[in-house]
Amino acid sequence: MQDVLDSVRRFTEGEIAPHAAEVDRSGRLPEGIFRRMGEAGLTGLAIPEKWGGVDADLATFAASLEIVGAACASTAWALLAHTMCARTLVGAGTDAQKSRLLPGLASGATIGAAMAGTEAGGGSNPMGMRTHARRDGDGWVIDGAKEFISLAGYADLFVVMARTGEAPPAIGCFLVEKTDAGFTSGRREELLGMHGVPVGGLAFANCRVGADRLLGAEAGGLMVMGMAGAWGLAGAAGAAMGIAGAALYEAGAFVKERVVAGAALATLPGVQATLGDLQMELAASRAGLAQALREIEGRKGPPLPLFRAKLAATECAVHVADRCMGLHGAAGYSRALPAERRVRDVRAFGIHWGNNEVLRDTIRKGSVA
Repeated sequence: MQDVLDSVRRFTEGEIAPHAAEVDRSGRLPEGIFRRMGEAGLTGLAIPEKWGGVDADLATFAASLEIVGAACASTAWALLAHTMCARTLVGAGTDAQKSRLLPGLASGATIGAAMAGTEAGGGSNPMGMRTHARRDGDGWVIDGAKEFISLAGYADLFVVMARTGEAPPAIGCFLVEKTDAGFTSGRREELLGMHGVPVGGLAFANCRVGADRLLGAEAGGLMVMGMAGAWGLAGAAGAAMGIAGAALYEAGAFVKERVVAGAALATLPGVQATLGDLQMELAASRAGLAQALREIEGRKGPPLPLFRAKLAATECAVHVADRCMGLHGAAGYSRALPAERRVRDVRAFGIHWGNNEVLRDTIRKGSVA
C-alpha cells in the first residue's frame, strides 16, 4: 500500500514533525490531532473500509508507525494505543458494536485506548488482576483500579479487563466510555519520556455498563486481548525503528558539520565505523520484522516470530539512539537537540506493547517446547 505510506509521510511531515519538540516540552499533544489524523487515514489504518477505515495490513501499519515515530514518538504511541482499541473491536465486537463505534474511531472523532489491564498486582500477569465486574440485571457493575494506562483522561473509549469470576481464566473485556458514571481518571504519571502521552490511573466505583458493553465472551478476555496483540508488537517495533532511524540520520548530519581539530567528525575512521555498524543493525531489524510478518501470516497460535522481531527491533533501537546521542558529544546531552529525546522516548517501546523481559521468557519456552 505505497499510496497509504505516501499519505502518512505527507501528513507526518506537515502536521506532526513541526510540533514534536513542543509536544515534548509541553506534555500535550496538538489540539485536534486525532481528527486531523483521521482525515489523513491514520486513525483508520487497522479498520476495514466497511466502517470507514483504510484496512491496511500489518506490514503497512508497522511502516506507518515507523514514519510517525521518526517524527514524534508521543504521537506514534498515542496512535498505537488508539489502533489497539480499534483492532480489538474489529476482532471481537458484535456487528452492533462495530457499527456504533468503528466509524468514529476511523475518523478520529472518537479516541480509543487499549488495553486497560495493568494493575498494581497484574499487568503482564492478568491472573493477578483485582478489578472485577459482576452481573447486575441487564448489565454489569465494574469496581477496581488500573494504573499506567495510555491516554488515561484523554481517550473517549477504553477496553477494560476485569474479572468476571474467581476461577481462572474468568476475565472479560468491557467497553467503557469516558462519560460513564462511576468511571474516573486518576493521577497522571511523570515519565522519563513520551511526555506528550497522558499515562495514568483509572478508577471504577460502582461503574454500571450495559450488557452491550461486554466485548467477546464473558470469560474470554484473554482471547480478546490476543486479537490485537500482533498489531501492538508490529506497531511498537515499527515506531522504535523510526526513532532510531531519525537519530541515525541526525547523527550523520551532525558529524559532517562538527569540526574538531580542523577536521569534520565524519572524517574520523572510528566515527565512520560506528555509523556503518548502526546502519547495519537497523537494517537487520527491519529485515527481521518483515520476515516475521511473512511467517505469521495465516498462522494460528502465539506469533513467536513476531515476539522475536519486536524484542530485537526495540533493543536495537535503544542501542542505536544511545550511540547516536554519544556521537553528538556534549550537544547530544542538551535539550537543544532532539538526540536526548530520542533516547528517552525509545526506551518505552521495550517496556510496553509486549514487555521485552516477558517476551524473552515466552520465546525461551516456545523454543524448547
